[in-house]
Amino acid sequence: MERAAAVPFLRSDADRVLLAKKADGARVFDIDNVGYIDYIGACGSAMVGFANPFVLDAVRKVLAAGIPEGFHVELEVELAEKLGHFLPWVDSWRFCRSQDEAFRHVLRWASLTTGKSRFLVLDGGAPLRVGVPADLAIDPTNPIREVPGWDVAKIIAAVTSGSTKVAALILDPLMGRFGVVPPPDGALEEIVDACHENEVLVILDERVSGFRVHRGGAAACAGIIPNAAVYGAALGGGFPIGVAAFRDRQEPVDGYDPMPTPYPVSLAAAEAILSILKNDSVYEHLEKRTEQLVQGLLGLAERFSRPMVINRVGSVFALYLSDNPVMDRKTLESSDGAAYRRLAVSLRGEHVLLPWEPGRAAFLSSTHRAKDVEETLEAFEKVLPHLHQEDLP
Repeated sequence: MERAAAVPFLRSDADRVLLAKKADGARVFDIDNVGYIDYIGACGSAMVGFANPFVLDAVRKVLAAGIPEGFHVELEVELAEKLGHFLPWVDSWRFCRSQDEAFRHVLRWASLTTGKSRFLVLDGGAPLRVGVPADLAIDPTNPIREVPGWDVAKIIAAVTSGSTKVAALILDPLMGRFGVVPPPDGALEEIVDACHENEVLVILDERVSGFRVHRGGAAACAGIIPNAAVYGAALGGGFPIGVAAFRDRQEPVDGYDPMPTPYPVSLAAAEAILSILKNDSVYEHLEKRTEQLVQGLLGLAERFSRPMVINRVGSVFALYLSDNPVMDRKTLESSDGAAYRRLAVSLRGEHVLLPWEPGRAAFLSSTHRAKDVEETLEAFEKVLPHLHQEDLP
């Protein structure tokens, strides 16, 4: 820290962000070589664990080939073919250097395709970080307008009334800005059908859910086919990549902005990850370990009389300290955010990493073992009584 005087942001984040030395499997090690069981999961990208040997081998081969940036590579064709087995509804792919770049491309495509400029997005959808921020939606000139997440009647009304101006509805199936808020049964199908009937495109935001909640992403879980989707985190395994997927065949047309070629190392990592995820045992393991963790946490919460809600879809979950189900912005804000932060700090002292802020998604990887979950539950068992004592008058 003394040597970091010229890096003030590193110093200011030191209380909540580890100064990491390495990461392996399900654990991150700090500069003192202390290991922490990690549930932050590199924002969902560490689905197959940190330093996965198959991914590292694939990346080393590309690095050894010494291909400079700015060239297309055969890996693009090979990755598209492998992705087609996971997502058979897709007819065209565009590989990008980041998720944001892929989203910009899809939004541009939707505007050019429809001749319309406005977009609808769920108020709990993961931040787009492209175009005009959704939190400015009260401005009528803003091309991105928010609608209440999972209020199906209001979403359909907005789609219907705005069909002449709205190019597309952007759907985050997990409502990632609120942690994890899965849609009610049948909601996605009803919303997608209304969009198709009103000639409004559906853009599925699979940056978090893609390949994590199911081999075919949230689209396969819900049995829907969007017009386009964006993938990234879990596919990249920590390497920067964004994938724009289209239901129909796309050809470059006038008006498309030129974009840099994707990183070959990221393409290699993605292909290696798909080779791992084709095994059913990976998803069976993720389901088993996540269920073990969630049921253990809820049991401890009941034992120590600590109000707790856990929303989860597959290996993605969010923990809230609340008496009531968390279903939208209002119920999220009614949860005890201050107590959650104290919980996260205390768990770090027990070598367990949860997202620092309340209302954030957490993740298990295929490298989390039963012992990791048992140690996590032991850490919670130590921390929850202290949290209870702090809350006493």
